[in-house]
Amino acid sequence: MRKLNYKKVFIFLFCLTAAVGTMGLAIKSLAFDKKRTVSAYTTDKNYPEADIQTYVKDNTKGGYSASRPVLHLENIDKQLEAYIKKEIKDYEKKWKASDGKASELNLTYTILHFSKQTITISFDKYEQVEGKKQSGTQIFTYDIPSQQKLSIEDIFATDTDYLSVLSDIVFEELTQKEEEGISIKKENKLKAANFNSFSVLKNTLVFYVKTDDSTKTHTIAIKKDLFKDSLLDSYQSQDLNEDRVKEWQPKHIVAKLPVQNEWIDPSKKVIALTFDDGPHPSHTMSILEVLKKYDGHATFFVLGSRVQHYPEVLQKMLQEGNEIGNHSWDHPQLTRLSKNRIEDQIEKTQDAVKKATGTEPNLVRPPYGAINHNVREYMEDMKVSLWDVDPEDWKERNEKKIVNKVMSKAKDGRVILMHDIYQTSAQAAGKIIKQLHDQDYQLVTISELEKVKKDRELSGITISE
Repeated sequence: MRKLNYKKVFIFLFCLTAAVGTMGLAIKSLAFDKKRTVSAYTTDKNYPEADIQTYVKDNTKGGYSASRPVLHLENIDKQLEAYIKKEIKDYEKKWKASDGKASELNLTYTILHFSKQTITISFDKYEQVEGKKQSGTQIFTYDIPSQQKLSIEDIFATDTDYLSVLSDIVFEELTQKEEEGISIKKENKLKAANFNSFSVLKNTLVFYVKTDDSTKTHTIAIKKDLFKDSLLDSYQSQDLNEDRVKEWQPKHIVAKLPVQNEWIDPSKKVIALTFDDGPHPSHTMSILEVLKKYDGHATFFVLGSRVQHYPEVLQKMLQEGNEIGNHSWDHPQLTRLSKNRIEDQIEKTQDAVKKATGTEPNLVRPPYGAINHNVREYMEDMKVSLWDVDPEDWKERNEKKIVNKVMSKAKDGRVILMHDIYQTSAQAAGKIIKQLHDQDYQLVTISELEKVKKDRELSGITISE
């Protein structure tokens, strides 16, 4: 029988103990080391085909927890991973700038809808750095076949009026909730960016809308049937857009379009008076008084350089149902300007009108009607509005001649160009408004005129002079 070598046994046990201890420290370091991030995977309970990846940094003075779904769709997963890592990187940059003070980041997600066609994911973020707390929500919708993130323009056919319809619906819905402290001005037409957070359900479109005059997000569900002529087929399909697990049914669904312009009869004559170069503190106000007297509306294309001095005139325009358009800052010929100066002319005027009224125009009339590709580039979602009849009231300065020129060319559907900075034009406008009213014309804004024309097309209405 071989004698037991106690010395070798002792050395073996010592090494084993040391190895186990080292492993324990390594495991503990992985889970709790303040300098390392743990990335863990679990299964999403609601959607078994998806996993959850969570990044955790355990540090009481700069820790975070951020989760994202792993969908096993390569391009979408890459985009979601990039989003999470950017949020973490931005947070750590702010934390380091705070000299390592107590901070935290929590980023969680919810899959709002997951079908064959799309997936919508909502990320909720809570962040605290140097005692400053911030929270917010980001909603992304991806097209499954193409694995691309969707915007509102991607699901609707181009050259359709879906934005106006959406804007009207939002106005109608939020107007009904005014008792909750929610309000939106009808003149403030919403843009595509207001609708880029959405879900495409089986029978419904759900929009998570944040209006320009509110920090709150409003959830508005709308029947797809209201967009049967504009929503693309792949997003119209019930089969492709039914949720993989359980279809969500919103509590309130908009099932019909709001009634618009009840005072306008599309079977009767309409005409649009427009006034450029204002506002003027007395001449514009006198035109507004006559319009109100004869139940008429008009569109005023204003100069930003004048808006800043007479905000109360613009406020009265909107209060009485009129429309405001952008006519540049100080009336240069835009086609002769550099791109930077064009942008400055348009944006400064947009900002001036918004400061005065809380709304931005969605119509623009370039001075002299001069427009080219460079000018259009800075119009964004704005519509260019020109004219049919020009009495040259800026040159004529004769009240009677101005009236005769306009009335001789007035016809249903036409747009009349005048100016509200001259006394003769304001006096002529008063007589023109009365005569048009007496001839059974409905005086409408440019947007109302466009709406009437579309209503007539749908209804087959024709007007004979």
